[in-house]
Amino acid sequence: MMNFLSNCLKGVAIGAGAILPGISSGVFCVIFGIYEKLLSSILHFFSDIKSNAKFLLPIFIGMAFGIILFGNILNYCLYQFPIQTKSIFIGLILGSIPALIQKVHTRQRFKPLYFIFFALAFFIGIVCIFLENTLTISTLESVNYFYLILCGFLMSVRNCSTWC
Repeated sequence: MMNFLSNCLKGVAIGAGAILPGISSGVFCVIFGIYEKLLSSILHFFSDIKSNAKFLLPIFIGMAFGIILFGNILNYCLYQFPIQTKSIFIGLILGSIPALIQKVHTRQRFKPLYFIFFALAFFIGIVCIFLENTLTISTLESVNYFYLILCGFLMSVRNCSTWC
C-alpha cells in the first residue's frame, strides 16, 4: 500500500511536469529513479502484465490527478502572476540540474564537453526569451512561420534529449 501511494505521488509530479512549461516529465522520472523501470514496463508490458500493471497503474492515476489539479492552478498562476510563475519554473529547471549531473556521474565521468552543451542550451534559452517578446505569435490573420519552426525544432531537441 505504501509503494502504491509513493508511486501515485511520483505520478502527480510527473503529470505536473508534463504540463509545466520547460519542465519535462522525463526529468522527474530520472530524479525519482524510475525512468528505466518505467520505460521497461511500458515496452515489455505484455511479457508480464500483472507486474507491469501493478507498477504503472498508480503512476498513471497520479499523472491524471496531477494534470487535472495543476492544469487549473497553472492557468490561474500564469495569468495572475506571470513573472513569479515563470521564475519558479526557471528555478525548478536549474534546481534539477545537480540531480541530473549526479545521475550521469554515477554512470560515467562528467566531461567538460557537457558544460559546453549546457552553456549553449542556456544561451539558446535566453535568446528564445528575447525572441518571445519581439516575434509575434501566430494569429488568424498572420502566421509567423519562423517562430513556429523554431518552436518545433526546440521541442524536438528537448524530446530527443529526454529519450537519449
